[in-house]
Amino acid sequence: MANRTVFITGCSSGIGRAAALFFAARGYRVIATSRNVQLLSDLEDVASKNSWLLRAISCDVGSNEQLCSAVDFARQTFGPVHVLVNNAGYGQMGAAEHVPMEDARRQFEINVFGPLRLIQLLAPDMRAAGWGRIINVSSIAGRIAIPFGSVYSASKSAMEGMADALRLELEPFGIHTVSILPGPVTSSFMQNTALPELPPDGPRYYQLMRERFLVRRTGRRPFEIRAERVARVIVRVAEVHSPRPRYYLTAPARLSAFGSRFVSDRMMDRFVRAFYGLYAIEREANQR
Repeated sequence: MANRTVFITGCSSGIGRAAALFFAARGYRVIATSRNVQLLSDLEDVASKNSWLLRAISCDVGSNEQLCSAVDFARQTFGPVHVLVNNAGYGQMGAAEHVPMEDARRQFEINVFGPLRLIQLLAPDMRAAGWGRIINVSSIAGRIAIPFGSVYSASKSAMEGMADALRLELEPFGIHTVSILPGPVTSSFMQNTALPELPPDGPRYYQLMRERFLVRRTGRRPFEIRAERVARVIVRVAEVHSPRPRYYLTAPARLSAFGSRFVSDRMMDRFVRAFYGLYAIEREANQR
């Protein structure tokens, strides 16, 4: 794979970091990016010790200027890019009526518009090569919305819709667009979620949902998997001849695939309510 270059966003920890190391170890030329490049210094140290071709650069996916600069750096360093891993992102949580509009716009800038801009910048490289992979680290929230996460779910749904269209647009050029839907992953994602303050007179139902979310933020979640497992699937997607459109990696993710096809919306609502403990929250909220 020495002739293929990979561009990965969100490499400071978790899935992005593991993917950067796995790709480099397999002989790819890797551009690892993060908003804080200082968090990538040890990646370059590991690469240097192993004679891997990996370079780190600062890149905020919400900044068009930084995206263009990072792509220019990648081409100047390693030439055309053949694999794009859109991994950077975060979760804007909170009840929809309390999320400030500027925060909602920022969520879409990072989770949707940044990845779209990178696709616009790098698809010409892949088209010229007659081969490419666009791998989006998505979420089961893009298939089944999660309570207290409407803005985040909307951003991931947008990414899923974009991926569906991109497959039709780009496959004639040998470019496959793939979504990775891992479900809960051991990473800093939950700690990095944004959560607006509730107004003092906000409904008790929302207050209880917020408290439940804060508990889940610090504890281990059911069915959680390690970031390295997701990274291995990403590398495999880059290497198989004809990857699947979507990869579901945990029981909740696979259930979302099944549910969206064979279970009614009402039934899925009941399941989600039970899974997130909303029935208990509703009962407590209605107690006087």
